[in-house]
Amino acid sequence: MKYSINLFGLMVDCDININGERLGIEIPEENQKALKNYLKRVLPKYGREVSNDSTLDSLVKLALDAEKTLDGRMVEPKLKLPYEFQPEIKEKLIEAAALQEISATQLLIRIIENKYQEIIGEEG
Repeated sequence: MKYSINLFGLMVDCDININGERLGIEIPEENQKALKNYLKRVLPKYGREVSNDSTLDSLVKLALDAEKTLDGRMVEPKLKLPYEFQPEIKEKLIEAAALQEISATQLLIRIIENKYQEIIGEEG
């Protein structure tokens, strides 16, 4: 079953698998890359040191530690976009974001990260 979960302030699409009484969550590779990029960008704002060589495992451990010390949840930074959209494009962006229960900015960031991964994946 397809489902979106909030991991450290980022909505991540995943597959939920149920085998008898065992529940498993599988995150597609492109979403793992998006999570990794997100954590690299956000963790320094929570006082954690990361590098371009940081592994997903180490980033998730840092994120877990950050949330434990916060007594709450990490949140995706709010960005004020430095440009305006045409009204009809803005309405579509807001509507699409509302359907996914995220902000328009979060949706735009997700779209950009997915496109970036698609392009980088083709070059690599």
